[in-house]
Amino acid sequence: MMQNLFLIAVCLVGLGVYVALVRRSPNRSFFPLLGPGIILLGAAGLAMLRLLPIDAAENTARVLVALALLWIGWIGLVAFVVQAIHRRMPGSYPWPTLFGSVVTFSPVLGFLVARAMI
Repeated sequence: MMQNLFLIAVCLVGLGVYVALVRRSPNRSFFPLLGPGIILLGAAGLAMLRLLPIDAAENTARVLVALALLWIGWIGLVAFVVQAIHRRMPGSYPWPTLFGSVVTFSPVLGFLVARAMI
């Protein structure tokens, strides 16, 4: 039960972050800030998972922080792509935004599929 509530909270927070990033109109100052942020979040998450020793049974905080960094980086990447599409093709307004909001749920969907396979 607690795990399901956590997944619902993750979905809502992820959707809120996505809406906050996509809400503003795409301009030149948005891309130079979001692009390096995505790269830094992804690199930090991967470095924490791959380079540092992981004792998941003893120290779960490092794994959770790394997964959170990768998750926020994923949402930022989706927002970056949606903003780039809006910038290049302004006439396609609702569809990239709606598709991006559905794609933000993919990490949770992957977790649910992995849990069902076990």
